Amino acid sequence: MKKHFKKLPFLLLILLQASFLLAILLEKFNIIPILIFVVSISILMFIAYTKVPMHNNKHLKKDFFAVFFVMLGAILTYYLNVHAALGPVIAAGAVGTAASFVPLLNKKGRLLQGVPAAAYCGAFVGMSSQNVAGNFLFILFASFVAGMLLVFSKNIFHGFGGKLGTVAFGGVALTYLLIFIFLK
Repeated sequence: MKKHFKKLPFLLLILLQASFLLAILLEKFNIIPILIFVVSISILMFIAYTKVPMHNNKHLKKDFFAVFFVMLGAILTYYLNVHAALGPVIAAGAVGTAASFVPLLNKKGRLLQGVPAAAYCGAFVGMSSQNVAGNFLFILFASFVAGMLLVFSKNIFHGFGGKLGTVAFGGVALTYLLIFIFLK
């Protein structure tokens, strides 16, 4: 049972990426080049998943500080995006750039080394449109979900590109799904 629980974050990331590709496929089903592209990406993704090394590091209490930094990055980005009217790209860039300097505050401290990645993951959450994320409460919950996904997937795809965006997408998509199911 414990062995299967360790594979849950990996399976969740696969499910998130597959649902994203399926959404593209269903939206552009009648356009043949896009259909071929999505099927090709899906095949390559499957091949890559069979080759990905799985690390079995334990989760430490300090790993859960990443959840706080994801939430902080999301709230700041959403504020700059919506209320300061900077737009999503400039807001995320500003938060990501500011977060990149945090480890310099204490170069020997291991806690601050994870701040840039966590805050940038939160910045992706904070880039959400007001049509999807209507208020700070949505962003707060979505960033909490994304932070938990980030913590539980820390040993998966270490050093691979796209992980932070996938985790942020998962947090926003799961939050939107929960709201749709339970509140609408």
